[in-house]
Amino acid sequence: MQMLDGTPLALTLYKYASDQGDDRGAFSYANMIYRGYNGAPKNEDEGIRIMSKLAQKGYPYAQMNLAAILMRTQPDRVLAAVKLYELAGQAGLDNAYSELGRMFRLGYGVHQDHKKAIEYFTKGAQSGNAQCNFMLGVYYSSGLGNDEREPDQKKAFKHFQKAAVKGLAEAQYNVGLRFLKGHGVEANSFNAAQFFRMAALQGFQLAQVNLAGMYSEGRGVKGDLDEARKWLEKAAAQGGSIGKDAQKRIEQLDEIQGKKRDKCNIM
Repeated sequence: MQMLDGTPLALTLYKYASDQGDDRGAFSYANMIYRGYNGAPKNEDEGIRIMSKLAQKGYPYAQMNLAAILMRTQPDRVLAAVKLYELAGQAGLDNAYSELGRMFRLGYGVHQDHKKAIEYFTKGAQSGNAQCNFMLGVYYSSGLGNDEREPDQKKAFKHFQKAAVKGLAEAQYNVGLRFLKGHGVEANSFNAAQFFRMAALQGFQLAQVNLAGMYSEGRGVKGDLDEARKWLEKAAAQGGSIGKDAQKRIEQLDEIQGKKRDKCNIM
């Protein structure tokens, strides 16, 4: 919806809220004009000016946004970006710790430092961030999570499980795989199928293929070739190399079901 002069109504309302001293309104207004979002007149400089003012006041969403802008447009100000992310994390935005962990893990704009990455992921995990739990699982399973450089599969499983319970599909798939193979936890086909299902329902392609395999083998679930086909079709529809593999498995199922029908027709 627009005003008579063509200005988006939302922009007008956010500007009014900003003028009344509302930080959330000011942040939304700054975001709209910085991006030129939804028909708003684009003004990057003014957007950054407002966000900088909010960041100095301690508004965490502005700190987070400004840090991302600095990393993208002024890589020479990486230390300022790190500080802004840290302030946002301390104010309760656990995604800031996830971003810091990612930066130090990959060496994005900073010197690669796995120890620092783990510290940030740990802070994020303690604040309830599922992605941070997942990344700690990756670190402990690879052996980079401790000074001995030895994999700790039990600790990795605990972090993957925490991320899975919080709804992260990739973690749900990993937990399913670990229950299936007994990595860091006692093997349990029923639990494996349940976690594969959680991830599959979110569209995680590998989980869909694995769940189909569980149904075709009757492993952890009652054998059901029709159910196996359903999940393979969902995986195949997503394409890619995994989709091609799923399509081949569908063809194999067709052969199996075709042979069963032929046997039933023999009198």
